[in-house]
Amino acid sequence: MMRINLLKEEKGLHIHWGEIAVALVIILTLAGPGLHYFVNYIDVQGLERERDQLQDQREALRPQEEEYFDLQQQIDDFRLPEEVEVQRYALAPVIEEFGLILPTEVTLETIDFAEGEMAISGHAREIDIILNLVSNIFESDIFSIVSLEQFQRDDVIDFDLEVELHTREELP
Repeated sequence: MMRINLLKEEKGLHIHWGEIAVALVIILTLAGPGLHYFVNYIDVQGLERERDQLQDQREALRPQEEEYFDLQQQIDDFRLPEEVEVQRYALAPVIEEFGLILPTEVTLETIDFAEGEMAISGHAREIDIILNLVSNIFESDIFSIVSLEQFQRDDVIDFDLEVELHTREELP
């Protein structure tokens, strides 16, 4: 006996899910490293742009950096030697004492310090005022008079005074 199928053959679409899953796995396996490469490439581009911007900023700051180091060198060159610094601090009591013994009527023109001596030039209206200054210097523990010269000019008496300082023993 023979059978005849008179029904139409089904020519419908048949989905093979296994084949689709294998295809997707293959595509994702190949696309994953490519996507990873692309993301890293974008990150590298951003980092290179940032590096270039920082390098441009560094180049813009270079003249200021050089000026800073030049000024720092000038400051280092300008600093006084240590022994001069010590002498400067040793002169503080001298200046303080001189301010106390100086009569207010005396006008000073110059004060020079050199090797333990102080040279003073100034003027006053009366000889008694200069003698009062000399008396105060004589009574001081820090000063001793080396020489005094005076000149009369109109009604003003100019004087040049050299005084020896006795603060050297206090220095370390």
